[in-house]
Amino acid sequence: MNKRLFAFLTCLSFLLGCGGCQLADPEQSEQTAEQDQLIGVFATEEYLDLFDYDTYFSDNADKLVEGGETVISPQDSEAYGGRIWATQKDNGDWVFEGLEGLGFYAYRYESEAETGIASHLDEGLTGNGMHVTSTDEGESVELEATIYHVPGGRVRYHFNPVYQTPDGTVYLTAGTGIYMEGTVEGEASTHTLSDSVTTTGPDGKSTVTGCDLAVRVEIMNAPSKIVILQMDEDSGVLDRKSCAPGQVPESLTPEPGCAYLVVETHKTGPDGDMVSRELVDAGAESFSTFQARPDGVCVKRDTTLLWAEE
Repeated sequence: MNKRLFAFLTCLSFLLGCGGCQLADPEQSEQTAEQDQLIGVFATEEYLDLFDYDTYFSDNADKLVEGGETVISPQDSEAYGGRIWATQKDNGDWVFEGLEGLGFYAYRYESEAETGIASHLDEGLTGNGMHVTSTDEGESVELEATIYHVPGGRVRYHFNPVYQTPDGTVYLTAGTGIYMEGTVEGEASTHTLSDSVTTTGPDGKSTVTGCDLAVRVEIMNAPSKIVILQMDEDSGVLDRKSCAPGQVPESLTPEPGCAYLVVETHKTGPDGDMVSRELVDAGAESFSTFQARPDGVCVKRDTTLLWAEE
């Protein structure tokens, strides 16, 4: 048997036997890609190899059998790039079941009662904001978030674009990544995505729907202890509470006479221990602390402040 044909058949057999996330089915893949709208991102530590080798090898089998060389071009990457489809939950949210990563996207929904935009933000992505701007010319969505990660070894993330089709379904495609040495607190890198779709209505008027996304990856030394100090007007300590990260109460009632709080975060890093402090004024609704997960991602925890009425 021709060696190239044998190699092709062996590779094809291997690919057909591989399991994994569900790629596009025939009905979904027929949708018009040009009309699909970028709505956000799904960050993964590993690259998602979604290239459709089965179809690619089938389309180029004659070249392989004849001993010709086939080079995967950028056009091939676009034409044979696979998709992972999200599943819609009972509450209307879209999730990528079985796929490890961090998702942040703003999807459009429509019901008998209303239409609008809802956001999905996974734990581990600290949302800096979602802003929607609507004008006569169209609508734009701006998304900003930060991934805080502990130092140690190389920190890498691949940012896979998330799209929504005209009929409302959601999917992602493989994206590019960033790599950081990740050894110093405050070291950061930002990944951006931007896209827009122009639609022409029956009256000939064109509207533009766009999405601009920025995800920042920042190094944060792992918190080891959280200390909450309640201070009076003379900077005297009314109460001192020490908590392990993740054990800070979800709500806290300041002592009578508390003028402000000092939230100390004790951290452990490559260069030793350090302490950062946040001043929380009287009347503030909440404050935030962080907890490092086993995967190195620092998750934000909010504490609601219940001030006594005077």
